[in-house]
Amino acid sequence: MASKAEFGSQTEARDVIEAFQEAVRDKTILITGVSPNGLGATIAHELAAQAPALLILTGRNSAKVKAIIAELATEFPSVKTRALIFDISSFESINAAAAQVLTDPEPCIDILINNAGVMNIQTRTLSTDGFEMQLAVNYLGAFLFTNSIMPKLLASKAARIANIVSNGHALSPFRFNDYNFENPASLLEDQKPPKQSCEAFGVPWGLDYVPAIAYGHSKTAMILYTRELAVKLKGTNVTVACCNPGATKTELWRQMPVEVRESIFKVFPMKSLSQGAATPLITALDPKLPSGVYLDDSQVQDVAEHASDAEKAHSLWTLSEKWTGRTFDW
Repeated sequence: MASKAEFGSQTEARDVIEAFQEAVRDKTILITGVSPNGLGATIAHELAAQAPALLILTGRNSAKVKAIIAELATEFPSVKTRALIFDISSFESINAAAAQVLTDPEPCIDILINNAGVMNIQTRTLSTDGFEMQLAVNYLGAFLFTNSIMPKLLASKAARIANIVSNGHALSPFRFNDYNFENPASLLEDQKPPKQSCEAFGVPWGLDYVPAIAYGHSKTAMILYTRELAVKLKGTNVTVACCNPGATKTELWRQMPVEVRESIFKVFPMKSLSQGAATPLITALDPKLPSGVYLDDSQVQDVAEHASDAEKAHSLWTLSEKWTGRTFDW
């Protein structure tokens, strides 16, 4: 259970920050995927208001990250910030960034918010490492980066990892037989998109590459990762949770066809950036959250059945270690 039963879909980020001020003060916080007019930037502004020790903001575009840092310097001149520029779709870039974090002078990271993401890339695209781009950015990059900097999280007295996911995970189980959307004939029945979920979201159903389904696929992976990571971190001082921020007014929607976007907004009303930042902030800050949970509209909720399977979560972890060429055991 979350601490604040009164929080819901319309809760504003400022309400959350005021409720959990002590979870921010003097903490070192890292947020991935920060850019102007985005969820990460909104979260950074709210956190800066409560005097963290350091905000580390990451992104692929140096100018965009530094623009946010400039805004924070003007609004909160006493808050220390740092930019970390890397491409979260590239294993080489991630490994270099993680190595830098591990050698930075701060003894620990107290909060990691995995916010970086892409959505509904209209044409099937592969990353430099050969993975479908939404899977590469929304899941594999976070898997590799988070696990690589885990020593800094374990060094904290009480660290929290907050993974940003989506209720769009309902659109697709993890496609173990066809994670790159190149051989749909190989899919088992329990790996196929649920037609009912696609109808509910107004998304066209198909076994080939469908942008929204590929997005949901990547978010299912992230939820399964959250579950398995919670198991592996049991007994440590690090907890992990994931959340759906809701349909929020960010640049992520720009690539989605208008007709699909409008059908989704009929089912899931659009949130402001402040409302969209509320649930991620609860996920990052609420000390009472059990490890491994999923939040939606500020409260702990159930996920789709295909995203709650412990055996599949473990299998995905093993496969992800193979893909990244790394084995993680803390």
